[in-house]
Amino acid sequence: MTSPGGTEHGPGVVPGRWRLGRRPLVGGVEILGGRLRRELARNTQADETVRFCVRGKAGHALVCLGDRLLIVKHGARAGAAFGTMAATIFYRDVTGIQVRMHLLSGWIEISTPSFQGTERKRPAQGRPAARHGVIAQPNCISVRRRHVELYHLALSELRRLVADAKLEHGEQGVVEQLDQLGALYRRGVVDDREFALAKARILGGAPGEVTRLARPA
Repeated sequence: MTSPGGTEHGPGVVPGRWRLGRRPLVGGVEILGGRLRRELARNTQADETVRFCVRGKAGHALVCLGDRLLIVKHGARAGAAFGTMAATIFYRDVTGIQVRMHLLSGWIEISTPSFQGTERKRPAQGRPAARHGVIAQPNCISVRRRHVELYHLALSELRRLVADAKLEHGEQGVVEQLDQLGALYRRGVVDDREFALAKARILGGAPGEVTRLARPA
């Protein structure tokens, strides 16, 4: 595993620039404690590049890799009283990145189809027990309110990574649909007119056209 360097840094992701105590809030793997680094190593390959890490409070961190992010935590409030936990979220699956705050603290939340917004799940907004339940969720990291502005550029870079991954995934989806359509055409399942029509719809962004054509009448 390599620390971010050179062009791997997103805008504003500068190790040593923002500090909580003696450690930066945003930087490479060196800003993480030993337990989180060991958990990170268990969930990555040796040759993977860490783009940047975002360190929260209570032993929480968000780590951005090449194609996905990891949320790593340790401690009882993370649901791992005597150990650590990690959640993997691919950039292409992210549906939202929110920062939610109460009076002194809050959390950064990464939403996906599997991890929906916590506001609907959380009873009695503002109660300590409810807040603890939220930050134990695998898609959230706990942060201090006074440090929120320091995370801004890192979260902007994360949103860019998500947007790029979705664009790339969409382009791959079009290529796959065209390949499937070509196979149907070669097998005689669709004629010239149907092939031209389906191709135009795929390039125009109509999903599921090949699946519909492949269904028996």
